[in-house]
Amino acid sequence: MRSGEGLSEAQRADLERLLRVAEEQSGLAFSLYIGPWEDGRSGVERMLSSLADPDHSVMIAVDPAARQLEIVTGRLARIPLDDRACGLAGLSMTTSFSAGDLVGGLRDGLTVLGEHGRRQRVHHVEQP
Repeated sequence: MRSGEGLSEAQRADLERLLRVAEEQSGLAFSLYIGPWEDGRSGVERMLSSLADPDHSVMIAVDPAARQLEIVTGRLARIPLDDRACGLAGLSMTTSFSAGDLVGGLRDGLTVLGEHGRRQRVHHVEQP
C-alpha cells in the first residue's frame, strides 16, 4: 500500500490484511494507492507498470479529496477481473465512500475483486 496519509496504524494494518486475503483468494497481486495522482487513468496505469509483476497485478487508486477511483488490471489479471467485476467492485467502494467510510469501501471492493478473481479449480474426471 502506498501513501494513505491520514490513516491510523490500525486502518493501515486492516488494509494490508485485506490486500493479502484478496491475493490469496485470487492468485493476483493487489496494490493500493491512497492520495492524489497525476494524469488520471494513465497515471494509475504507470503505477501498475512499475510493479514487480504488472501482468498479474491489480492497481487500485483512490483520491478521497478529488473523489476519484481507478481500478487498473494487468494483462493477465484482466481475464478473471473483467470490466463487469471491476465495475461491481467500484460500485461497492463508492457506496461506502459516499457515506464517509474509506476503509469500509476498500474492504468491500477488495472482497469483490478477490472473489471474482478466484482461480478456477480444475476437476479431473475419469473417462469411461
